[in-house]
Amino acid sequence: MARVKTEQKRRAILDAAARVFARHGFHDSTVSQIADEEGIGLGTFYRYFESKLDVFHAVIDEVMGEVAKVLAPESASASETLEAYRAQVQRIGRGLFEAFQANRSLARLLFVEAPGISAELNEKLQATVMFFGVATQAYLENGVKRGFLRADLDVEITALLVNSMVFEGVRHLALREDASELERWTKAISGLMFDGVKR
Repeated sequence: MARVKTEQKRRAILDAAARVFARHGFHDSTVSQIADEEGIGLGTFYRYFESKLDVFHAVIDEVMGEVAKVLAPESASASETLEAYRAQVQRIGRGLFEAFQANRSLARLLFVEAPGISAELNEKLQATVMFFGVATQAYLENGVKRGFLRADLDVEITALLVNSMVFEGVRHLALREDASELERWTKAISGLMFDGVKR
C-alpha cells in the first residue's frame, strides 16, 4: 500500500511539474512553483526528485512513452496492399499528431523547451529520434519489399526525413492555438511520401 501511495505522489508531482513547465517554460520555472502547484512542501518534492532538471527529465520520459504508444498496435509488415499501406502511414501520422494535440503542453515541452537544456537531455532526445527512425525504417522497408516504394530508396535516411517532417509539424502545431491544421499536415506528409511534388 505504501508503494502505491509513493507512486501516486510521484505521479501527482510529475503532473504538477508538467503544468508549471508548460506555463512558464523550463528556465523560468522553479521547484517552489512545482511544490505550490501540487500543494506540498519543498522537502516532499526533494524526496521524489533531486532537482528541477531531474523532474523535467521524468516529464520528458512520460511524453516519449505516450508517443511510443501510438506505434504499439501497429505492425511494420502488416500492410499487403498499397491502399492498406497508405492508410497505415496516414493512421500513424494522424495518431502522432493527435497524441500531441490531446496535450499540447507536452508537445511544447518536448519540441520547444527540451532542446538545449543539457547535454544529457540532448542525448536522450537524439536517442528518441533514432528510435523512431528505426521504427519508421521498418515500415519503409516493407513498402520497398512489396513494391509500393522505389526499390532504390535509402530507407534509413528517408525514415529520418519523414520523422523530421512529423516532428516539425508537431512543433508547429504546439505553438498555435488552432488545431485545424492537423489534417493538412497529415495529408501533406503522406502526399510527399507517395506522390512527391512533381506534376
